[in-house]
Amino acid sequence: MNVKREAPLSALRIGAKLRHARLLLGLSLTQLGAKIGVTEGYLSKLENDRSQASMATLHKLTQALGTNISELFATSRDDASPVFVIRAEKRPKLVTGHRRAGNRVTLETLIPNGPGSLLQASIHVIAPDGGNSEPLSHAGQEFGFVLRGELELHVDGQSVNVKEGDSFYFESPLPHWYDNVSSGETRVLWVNTPPTF
Repeated sequence: MNVKREAPLSALRIGAKLRHARLLLGLSLTQLGAKIGVTEGYLSKLENDRSQASMATLHKLTQALGTNISELFATSRDDASPVFVIRAEKRPKLVTGHRRAGNRVTLETLIPNGPGSLLQASIHVIAPDGGNSEPLSHAGQEFGFVLRGELELHVDGQSVNVKEGDSFYFESPLPHWYDNVSSGETRVLWVNTPPTF
């Protein structure tokens, strides 16, 4: 039996997009690595889609490159149509972190990003015991709605437990991170404005 396995759409292009952004800035792998505290070899693996960065590393990387994670998901859209639909089975997915390291998070983009975009919306799929352990901070505001599972959300030194059906909001410049505290996968609808993450 011949089974065709398809990689997530974004996994096929993220390395090339990172390399392109780095080259546009005229940075070598060594220079970029020094800016964000990772090795040249690790960056090379990322650019060649042979490794996956944690959310914190990906955030540092996109900030150093003058872009953001939502731009890695850039999806062409038909400007003639007032409605843009991304079908569930075609949703671009970006896997961050590593299962063995306990920081596996998959980001599923829900809306296209481009010039003039005011929102970034995605579903964060957090593996059991996964999360992003390094605090992030960026411009904007964030809203979340827990679709399934349970999350320990840490914002500016305060921790709060949110479960299926709960929603939350916070200012993005405050240091924030989260952990999946359920025994199964946790899914969170996450909205940022502007798309700076």
